[in-house]
Parts: sequence; structure tokens; C-alpha cells
Amino acid sequence: MTDSPWRNSIVMAPSGRSFGGQGAPGFRPRPASMSYSRISITQESLPPDLDIMEGLNETPFETITIPGVEPNQGDVAVTDCKYIGSYNWIKGDAPTILVPGSPPLWQNRAAPYTIPPDTGVYFSDQNGYRMPKATLLPLIMAVNKQAEMYKRTPFDWSSVDIVTDRNGLRKLTRWVVGGEEVREFRIDLQLAGENTLLMNRWEKRNRENFSGRTYGFSFEKASTIPAPACKDSTGHHRIITYDLNGLRMVVRFEVDACIPPPAKYPRKSISSVDELTNSMNAITLSQSVARSSQHLTVLEGGSEVSPTAVVELVTRSQTSMKLYGFNWKEAYPQLFFSQTAHHFLAIHQRGRFTEIKKDKLTSEEMQAVEKDAQNELKKVRLALDVIKGIVVKHGKKGRLSLVCQNGELKVYSRVNEEGCLPESAMRFFELS
Repeated sequence: MTDSPWRNSIVMAPSGRSFGGQGAPGFRPRPASMSYSRISITQESLPPDLDIMEGLNETPFETITIPGVEPNQGDVAVTDCKYIGSYNWIKGDAPTILVPGSPPLWQNRAAPYTIPPDTGVYFSDQNGYRMPKATLLPLIMAVNKQAEMYKRTPFDWSSVDIVTDRNGLRKLTRWVVGGEEVREFRIDLQLAGENTLLMNRWEKRNRENFSGRTYGFSFEKASTIPAPACKDSTGHHRIITYDLNGLRMVVRFEVDACIPPPAKYPRKSISSVDELTNSMNAITLSQSVARSSQHLTVLEGGSEVSPTAVVELVTRSQTSMKLYGFNWKEAYPQLFFSQTAHHFLAIHQRGRFTEIKKDKLTSEEMQAVEKDAQNELKKVRLALDVIKGIVVKHGKKGRLSLVCQNGELKVYSRVNEEGCLPESAMRFFELS
């Protein structure tokens, strides 16, 4: 699969949801809350959307109102931010991640250049597609595996207040903003250990068909190359931890690209033919048992990337920019909650890219954008306290879900007792 002699470990997870039925193929606009990874160059008949109320009791037991901000409330800030793990999903039927993996390498290609439009099927939530019953498991295993690989102190999961995807924080941000930005969403919740809130991403669909009306994915492909040992990757995910005004957060997010270092990435040499053969045999075994119960195979490969090299890629048409400009109110929380260092805005006219505007999170312009976003960030921070309080109150047996419809955020209980993680992973959150 790649040129690295991976070592393997297999982790059991609950069985995954099977996708069946006939969906209507065709174009769906790319929601700004999602990142996509292409899995097919042709369109497919995708399954119908899931019902947002699937598995929930009909009556909510609580409604969460948008918090009010006090005049003297201090600014929300990210402090003590640390990179703790990362991984690449690897092509194949059996769920397999490469740790630490690496993002695609930005090639700094000179504009102008012309690329074809996006076509085919892309992941909107690859973690949910590959691990539908344990979407947070790759996050946990990547962090633990990386500490083991680099002989670091094991990460203290019991000290964490909230484990979430960046996507969930962005959805809450739109909710507190209100108006047209609010979209229907659901986030499943569970208490891990005594004090940790798990926020489990839930999507109606995890894949999308695109039929040539956008250029974002083609731009990423034309402007980056896979990192060494990551040629079979279908997406890179990064995990960081930080303090958000007293809440210890662990946040996962997808990375579009990174700025290459001056020297080449270190590459592991193949010590023997037997080592590579054993690695491939382990992969084959994991695929054969995945039919009856979902597994996660963890492989070693790739290189850690500095936080200062991480890039978010965005595309807009010249027409859109002239009519509407760029909506930093929508885009900034994406950078803030992941502390992504670079934002590259590529502007095109029907696929001919003429300008790439580069911004840094630490720039004066971004500091002004952050100041303008503080009102919403404060509301999200207050809402996280409320949500965590509800989950802690219901204890370890609670199976709760946030559902936002028509701008109203309500809390429902789930019908079954299925958790967000297998018991073997939940034990990491127990105090030793």
C-alpha cells in the first residue's frame, strides 16, 4: 500500500450500520461545515438520508436557549494549545488508519492555472462512514498510538472536559448566530469517566455526489501532492488539545494541506522483506474479519507536522467575491477552533484560478476578525457549560442527543443504550 514497513494493531468496535436502499443521485451544494475527500470519480446511487430523529424518544426533555453575554464578560481565548495526534484514512474496505500520517503537501503553484470541475463521490464525514458506531475511536487510538510510538507520557484522558470534532463547535456557532446560518443538525452526547463530555458527530449522509458545478476538490488535487508514505490516503485528520477559558478541549479536524519543510520528510527504511510481508498479511486478515464486526486497524507511517505548517484551502468564484465578498463570520470559527495557522483563499473564474490570497491566523487582519467574532464565541463557550452540565447530571447511563431544528436546540434521550465508544476505549477516561 505504501513504502513504509508498518506495524499493526487491531481494535474491536461495535458493528457498523449497513447502507442500503436507493438514493437520488445528483448535485448537492457543498455545506460550508464539511470537508470532503473523493472516493470515486463517477457518480453513484447513494442511500437515502437518515432521519435526524432516528433512535430518539419523541419528546425532548429540555430546550437550550442561546446564552446571553454579560457586558463585562472576558474574551474567549485558546491557550496551552498542543498537537497530540493525527492519522490518515487508507483506501480499502476495512477501516484502516496510518499514524501519524501526513497532510498533502502544498506545491505553491504559480497562478494562473486551469483545472476541471469537481465530479464523482466525496466523503462529507469519513470518520462516520468508516466507523459509524464509534466515530471517535480513531481519534482515541491515534493519540494513544502516537504517545507509544514517540515514547511520550500517555495522554491523560480523565483530565479532559470535552472531546469533539471541530464540526460540532461550528454547528453550535451557527446556532448562536441565528438567522439564515442556522442549519438542522444533531450531535450525540455521552459522559465518559466522571467528567468528560463526548460529542459524537452525526450526519444524515456521509458521502455526496458532485456533478461539475464546483472546483474546490479539484483545486486541492491540482495544488498538492501526497506526502511520502501517504499515497493511499483518503484524508488526513489532526487532533489538538487546548484550554478554552477553563474547559480542557480535545478537538479533531480534517486538514487540507501543509507547507512542506525545507528538507524531505524522514522515510522509514524496509528492514526486511519478511517485515513488509507480515504487515500486508495483517491488513488482509483485518479485511477478512470486517464483514462480521467492524475493526479498526492502526498502522505506523508518515511524519508529524508542525502546527505552523497547517493550511486550510478555500475556493471562491470571482463572481461570488464581487457580489458577496468573503464571509469571515462563517469561516473564522473554523480556524479558531482548530487553531489552523494558514488560510489560503483561491479565486477562479470557471476553473481558471487567477489569485491565491494567503492569510495567517496570527495576522493583524485575523486579530480584527477574531475581535468581531467574540460575541458568538462567548455564547458558544457558555453553551458548552450548559450542555456538559446536562450530560454530567444524567450520568454514565445517559444516552442523550442535541437536535437543532428551526433554530431551536433541544435535548432528547436515545432509545437504546449503545455508546459513542466501545467499553475498552471508555476505560481510558476513568481515574486511575
